[in-house]
Amino acid sequence: MEEVLTNPKDGFYMNRDVFGVAGDFITSPEVSQMFGEMVGVWVMCLWEQMGQPNRVNLVELGPGRGTLMADLLRGASKIKKFTESLHIHMVECSPTLQKLQHCSLKCTDKDDADGNLEKQIISKLSETPVSWHATLEQVPTGVPTIIIAHEFYDALPVHQFQRASRGWSEKMIDVAEDSSFRFVLSPQPTPASLYIMKRCKWAEREEIAKLDHIEVCPKAMDLTQNIAKRISSDGGGALIIDYGLNGIVSDSLQVWCLLLLIVLLTCFSR
Repeated sequence: MEEVLTNPKDGFYMNRDVFGVAGDFITSPEVSQMFGEMVGVWVMCLWEQMGQPNRVNLVELGPGRGTLMADLLRGASKIKKFTESLHIHMVECSPTLQKLQHCSLKCTDKDDADGNLEKQIISKLSETPVSWHATLEQVPTGVPTIIIAHEFYDALPVHQFQRASRGWSEKMIDVAEDSSFRFVLSPQPTPASLYIMKRCKWAEREEIAKLDHIEVCPKAMDLTQNIAKRISSDGGGALIIDYGLNGIVSDSLQVWCLLLLIVLLTCFSR
């Protein structure tokens, strides 16, 4: 999944705009500007509760086109003390989406009167500095941090397991004799197997016993731990929004193409 989504040459997110009516799927910020504005209200309320610090890292994970952040900054632009405290950090691995975000935030290079070699990028929506990073770990520490992750977790690669006579076996992808792709079960434990018991800690034993399939997302577990550590050390908060079953997930894997749900393993060229 990670290769399909973020391969530098052919990854789904890497070389084109996949959002909106002309893309493959639509997210909430693209439906109404009120979504980003309401997230902005939440961020400002948290900033107030934190004592209105003079410096805050506002981080968005997987910002898409940058629509949510643009609506947030536009809505908050009248609250100068708030916007002047912010440094926006966009965590985005796709060069194509970074360019779209740069445009959505109406970014420009700041004239450097101090002679610093490193240029600073400013969003003209609120005169707020903006930086881009490939991972959360690259965002500077030591400053109160507010993290937004809207429909980011559901884009992280998952591992699926099926109950077999030898225990839980991971589902893998193989090539059939006719050169088509198919699912097979791993004959040996895989590195992701270590996360099964960690995932099962959050469910009743009776619930686990009824399952023949289970899904885990190691990157989501690790990311959540990193977010918690960051907030614990630097202060701040996180708003994580996703949609789905509130319970043990057995199979959430879906493929969307041109706003249509299609059969798995049939559209790798997209």
